Amino acid sequence: MEKRRLSDDFKTAHIVYLAVSVLMIIVGIYLTKHFYNIHFPTGFGGEDALCKGTGFWGCNKATQSALGHFFFVPTSLFGIIIGLLGPIGAFWNNSDVERTNKFFIYLNALGCLGLLLYSIIALGGLCQFCTLYYVLSFIAAFIFFKHSSLKPIPDLKVAAVYGIVLIVPSLLARNYYMDQAKKKNSLSSQYIQQFKNLPNKGEPAYISPYKINEATENWDDAPVRIAVFSDFQCPFCEKVATQIPQVIQGLEDKVNVSYYFYPLDNACNPNIKRTFHQYACKAAYLAACDEEKFLEVHDAIFERQRELNFENIEKWTKEFELKNCYGNSKIQDVVKQTINTGEQFNLTSTPTIVINGKVIKGSVPSVYLRAIIKSILEKNE
Repeated sequence: MEKRRLSDDFKTAHIVYLAVSVLMIIVGIYLTKHFYNIHFPTGFGGEDALCKGTGFWGCNKATQSALGHFFFVPTSLFGIIIGLLGPIGAFWNNSDVERTNKFFIYLNALGCLGLLLYSIIALGGLCQFCTLYYVLSFIAAFIFFKHSSLKPIPDLKVAAVYGIVLIVPSLLARNYYMDQAKKKNSLSSQYIQQFKNLPNKGEPAYISPYKINEATENWDDAPVRIAVFSDFQCPFCEKVATQIPQVIQGLEDKVNVSYYFYPLDNACNPNIKRTFHQYACKAAYLAACDEEKFLEVHDAIFERQRELNFENIEKWTKEFELKNCYGNSKIQDVVKQTINTGEQFNLTSTPTIVINGKVIKGSVPSVYLRAIIKSILEKNE
């Protein structure tokens, strides 16, 4: 009986398999890019918007896990190679190639099943794009199962060629990782040393009750204490607002982070001598209105920063069911105290963060800011 081959002609199943292969390559490339962005971020954060997630969904856990790479070669690179089997099989069309491809497609599907269970059981969540790749892998395996009667026994010559195809990019990827890691460690050491050389201005005279993260009830009890001076209308402040939670991820029980209102708006900040961020003071009053709702309102204002105006601030006041936020002397006094605290650190711009009394003005890439925090924690151990 003649064996059925998937690659005999361009029937529907073969076309679907080629489409699945292309998608596997695209997803693999995206995940490889994400891997390097997470391990070697160059800006405020390394998290891609498409892979961003909280709770059960999110790519970072998988990317940073023990199975996120094999000897510093991103796991997703193997996914790209598996995806390439589709076009290779289409143009190098014979039974030996198809049997070999079928073997590796089955092996890949089995590996994806293992990674799926590992993510759910060990990591407690799933990466969106990893899951998409798993689904594509299972579809590819099913197509071979349904439309190819060849036994999944690899041909040694074909497998050897595939091995060469795999080894070359793997070595390049590993060398790239090691090179980037060396640069990262060198720059981390420089940032840590620069931080150590900064003068210590002391802890804030006023401890803001507006918490971004609270490790200890008493501010001084946490080994790392971060005061964030920020303006809701400042674009870079929005970046820092998303950066800080990423930087302290996994260290939340050791880091206190408080928010200090420092609107660059002469309506409430006497240090600003001209009209600049005209909505910043009112946005500060909105966020300061209710301590219990602060973080929710803080996140919402920064997420909607481009929509910031007086009309929308009034609308958001109702949305968060806040009352008596404006013209309230108590709230105005709190904002004034945070502004005055900025003077202690000779504040001239936002964002400015103060870590254990040392002032960092402007932006620091997340990876190096985290390195500074970890160096403090190591010193306190």
